[in-house]
Amino acid sequence: MDNDVVAEKLESPVNYKVFALIAVLVVGFHIAVNTIEESDALVYGFSMILPVTLFIFSFITAKRYAGTLVYSRAYKMLGIAFIGIFLGEFTYFVYEQFLEIDPYPSIGDIFFYLFYPMAALYLIINIRFFSPKINKVGILILVGIPLVITLTYFFLTISEDNGFDFFYGVAFVAASSTVLGLSIHTFRIFRGGLIGTAWLVLVFGIILLVAGDTWYYYIEVYETYSIDDPVNLLWYAGYLIILYSLYKHKKSL
Repeated sequence: MDNDVVAEKLESPVNYKVFALIAVLVVGFHIAVNTIEESDALVYGFSMILPVTLFIFSFITAKRYAGTLVYSRAYKMLGIAFIGIFLGEFTYFVYEQFLEIDPYPSIGDIFFYLFYPMAALYLIINIRFFSPKINKVGILILVGIPLVITLTYFFLTISEDNGFDFFYGVAFVAASSTVLGLSIHTFRIFRGGLIGTAWLVLVFGIILLVAGDTWYYYIEVYETYSIDDPVNLLWYAGYLIILYSLYKHKKSL
């Protein structure tokens, strides 16, 4: 498939009503979760269905891009990233609902961590293809954002816990902030009109996911996270926005 043809097909406008609908759904679900008693199973169900759906759509998109090695490989990486999230959520669900054990930390975090290298690979593949030369602003974003976020986490939490949980959190914050830096840099590239809006929307969704992850590891240090925490809003919105993006890809091909 010719690259110009791919780019032309993906130049479809964003339907902002979809974003409004996503906002209503996410906020409405959050209100329901905080209103209904015993809503843990509902939250876990929603949290597992969304990444599985994204896994399926990512591989469907990869298959449709079978003639273009770069796109096909990138979307397979994205699919693996979301199956990692699903496995992490499923593990947490089993730990809490059946074993009645605190799932943090647990083997589930290995699956959650899988999201970061896979999402990073997805972004790097696209960056290398669309804009291999990185300017000074790009370097500042790629280096500065992870450094500032990780150091901020380090100095805000070092007095709270200098043991395993502290360094555990540093590893996750460093990984999530690195993906955040890559996402923002990619967002700048896509915003410049090099590719279609479907990719732009997808990267925005990834930004919301990793922003939620970074927020989560800050509050986890103080053990204030609960299953109905507002940070879930970022994750739900990120999932749904990425799903919309993959739907746009499917419609464009």
